[in-house]
Amino acid sequence: MGTTKLTRKEILAEDPVHGMMIRLIEFFQTNTKKVGILAAVIVLVAIGIYGGLQFLDNRQAQAQEQLGKGMDFFHAKVSPDASDDPFAQGSAPVFRSDNAKYNAAAKEFASLVSGYGSSKLSVLARYYLGLSQLQLGQKKEAIQNLETVADNSRDRTVGFLAKKVLAADYIGSGNYKRAVEMLEGMIRDPQSDLPKEDLTLDLSRALVGQGKRDEAIKVLREASAQGLQFSPLKQRLMTELDKLQKMPLTGSQP
Repeated sequence: MGTTKLTRKEILAEDPVHGMMIRLIEFFQTNTKKVGILAAVIVLVAIGIYGGLQFLDNRQAQAQEQLGKGMDFFHAKVSPDASDDPFAQGSAPVFRSDNAKYNAAAKEFASLVSGYGSSKLSVLARYYLGLSQLQLGQKKEAIQNLETVADNSRDRTVGFLAKKVLAADYIGSGNYKRAVEMLEGMIRDPQSDLPKEDLTLDLSRALVGQGKRDEAIKVLREASAQGLQFSPLKQRLMTELDKLQKMPLTGSQP
């Protein structure tokens, strides 16, 4: 019998994988320059992505280091014999005055706030910036920063901390109504992870400031009946409750 010779086209039709390989080889042979450029572009893009990730990692590490430095300044010790260099006496910073340490801390936090947008790190830096400004007597700026943090949802815990500081400031300035609203909102909020006993203590003081002594006693009693039987916060609740119960109706605020 004679053999039947298949044409190249017929071979490709019968073996699609083999045909695809041949077509790829022909493509690379006829488009060597284009393929080389494409490969170079892919390599450059990969290098760019890797470099970008490395840059972001380094930037994040630097930001965390700066945040730590600012917090160290905020909690630093004060000594009259401290030098201009806060680290002259060792790794723990020491300042000549509270004003000096809070100014140094505020500088670090302000830099982070301006350079890192609305990131979680920036939210925490703004919270500490507000605290520093309160210590420096810059109340207007402090309240603005703390209110911004309180309204931010990127870090709920820091937001609640900011609200607690604001509530304390409202109590101190006599704005008891605003303090009560803020504290009651946090106590009812299931997402609030601050100790409710601590919030209740602040709430009782705000209620007393409004002249609502009986309501203050009620919230303290309710809080005392909940949670752990014995704890430092529970003891503070009981002490405050006892103090209010013994206070004459015409007594002064605690």
